[in-house]
Amino acid sequence: FIASAMLSGCSAIILFSWIGYKTNGWKMSPAYKQSLTSVAKLGALLMAILLFFETWKVLSGIAGQPPGKYAAMMAMVSGPYALDFWVAEIGMGMVIPFIIILAVRAKNMPALFVASVFGIIGIFFMRYDLVVVGQIVPHFHTLNIVGQPALYPYTPSLHEVMVTLGGFGLCTMLFLMGERMFRGHLSEDH
Repeated sequence: FIASAMLSGCSAIILFSWIGYKTNGWKMSPAYKQSLTSVAKLGALLMAILLFFETWKVLSGIAGQPPGKYAAMMAMVSGPYALDFWVAEIGMGMVIPFIIILAVRAKNMPALFVASVFGIIGIFFMRYDLVVVGQIVPHFHTLNIVGQPALYPYTPSLHEVMVTLGGFGLCTMLFLMGERMFRGHLSEDH
């Protein structure tokens, strides 16, 4: 959990730094670019660590078929949440950003911006899968109750989607307003 939080921070630092500089029309200093390169390298390391953790999460959820965990893991690996897991969480969240960072050696700022966007999308789906897949297995699934579904269905309601999009929109608006009104913070003397 801490590694994914650190990865979220790395992605957010690159994303908001790039947007802030583009919004104000500034050119990044070589020292600032070097610091973002270091952040991107740390992000790549954290992606590799998270891939290792994800592998063990899947293996421990499948090996021995632990009650409840096995059903949830199979729903995520090959069931109704497989697309979220493989494409969004693993592909967009870890593999694609990792490849982008390695391909540009963490030096191309627009490429790092794209990698950070993919990383944030992947982290969102990681949290989504954590919450939703953990709740779709019925509590008494091992009792084989007649008429009880193997997995509860779940689709986000329109209100949930709108609240999520509104939250992202509000954060984006406040960030851009702050960048325009306060002209960022140019002091790099830390």
